[in-house]
Amino acid sequence: MKILIVISNMFGGGAQRVISRLANSLSEDNDVMILAFSTASTFPLAENIRIFNLEEPEIHFADKIGIVRLMLLRAKRVLALSKQLRDLKRKETPDVTISFLEYPNVMNALTGGKDRRIMSERNNPRRKGRMYTYMEQFSFHFADAVVFQTNVVKEMFSSVIRRKGVVIPNPVQVDCLATGGSKKIVTMGRLHPQKNHELLIRSFARFSRTHPSHTLHIYGKDYGECRLQSLIDGLSLTGKVFLEGFVNDVHNAIADAEQFVMSSDYEGTPNALLEAMMMGLPCISTDFEGIREMLGDSGACVLTPVGDECSLAEAMSSLADDPALRNQLSMRGMKFGDSYSLEKVLPLWKEVIGLK
Repeated sequence: MKILIVISNMFGGGAQRVISRLANSLSEDNDVMILAFSTASTFPLAENIRIFNLEEPEIHFADKIGIVRLMLLRAKRVLALSKQLRDLKRKETPDVTISFLEYPNVMNALTGGKDRRIMSERNNPRRKGRMYTYMEQFSFHFADAVVFQTNVVKEMFSSVIRRKGVVIPNPVQVDCLATGGSKKIVTMGRLHPQKNHELLIRSFARFSRTHPSHTLHIYGKDYGECRLQSLIDGLSLTGKVFLEGFVNDVHNAIADAEQFVMSSDYEGTPNALLEAMMMGLPCISTDFEGIREMLGDSGACVLTPVGDECSLAEAMSSLADDPALRNQLSMRGMKFGDSYSLEKVLPLWKEVIGLK
């Protein structure tokens, strides 16, 4: 089967990590292609996967621009990108086209053909704004199937879309298991406001008053690096909080951590948290919408209220002071994370795609 995957880029990010795992597995028995803005990828891809480049259309923005003109220019951009996808579909005649994230989903919606169109929602649309929701609602009406990560998000859409929806969790793979032994607190995620690393840094500042030997290490890149560094400097945490950037071998980099903390305001499915649990790292997370559905009654993670600086600091202290609690969370996390292994998730994707 010829399978075309459409994504904006393959640089970091949870969706990109999922695509790399999915594409590598599917390429063993299928002709897999990826269409993105760059042939470069931060995740390893099988040699037989063909990658095609999207070319950014030349659309010039004035210094001052009204909202109507801005929307028209964005529409022009999407139409130009959709034409590139349409041309590729005509040339390669894929049996299935799978799109991830809002703009690729719109492009998939605007390019008809004989291929089966599968689209995927990778976030919480309520938290992404009205325009994002409109784009996804529009796109999904043209889909043959829509992949959601949780039932919570699936229920945010109309009954027409829900009927073609299927919930598939993210496949999780890790390169090593936790070893512990350090006083490091770690997190992984783009330096984006959604991840609320500011909350984590401020909570760590509180925690550090009673646990001065601990350090905080944040792995990930985005446009928020300067903002976070200013906060670190302002709280006199230089030498205690480190922005580590993007690290290819991140699992080995965090393996000796004492605990993993996710401070997000919202998530689709928290890949980084699942990976940390699968490794056996004791984990803390904010109680964002959908996480209780994911965790069930596993008890695999300590939850704190979204945006609550004091509660997060107290949770970090509890784990730092209680080796038995850390061990308990580690065991529960590894058991829970196994249900998200590629071996268990891949058959669900194959079923949606139409593979035996």
